[in-house]
Amino acid sequence: KYPHIKGINFDLPSVVAQAPLYPGVEHVPGDMFKKVPKGDAIFMKLVLHDWNDEDCVKILKNCWKSLPEKGKVIIVEMITPIKPKINDVSSKVVLARDIVMLTLCSGGKEPLIQVFVVVRLFVV
Repeated sequence: KYPHIKGINFDLPSVVAQAPLYPGVEHVPGDMFKKVPKGDAIFMKLVLHDWNDEDCVKILKNCWKSLPEKGKVIIVEMITPIKPKINDVSSKVVLARDIVMLTLCSGGKEPLIQVFVVVRLFVV
């Protein structure tokens, strides 16, 4: 639908090696802790919750280095509610996922809303 838009699928070499081909998408292997490919925007979905705060800062700094002056980093994460509602399905899902992250990932956790307020204030 938008042939003028090009995308980069940036992931670990083992993941990129198995990625299917899509028109307009270039698969680039690499390490986000070392360097992120240049682009007008960087979209990360469910990436930062795998890492502790220090690693998230490294990742985001590498993203900023790869962007032009008016570039954007778009972050999609589940946000842990400050005061979860016991009968709220979405709160239960996010809290359950937070427990999974704590058990499976070193330092992994679902971020609180305050984290993204601070990131937004820092960037804007």
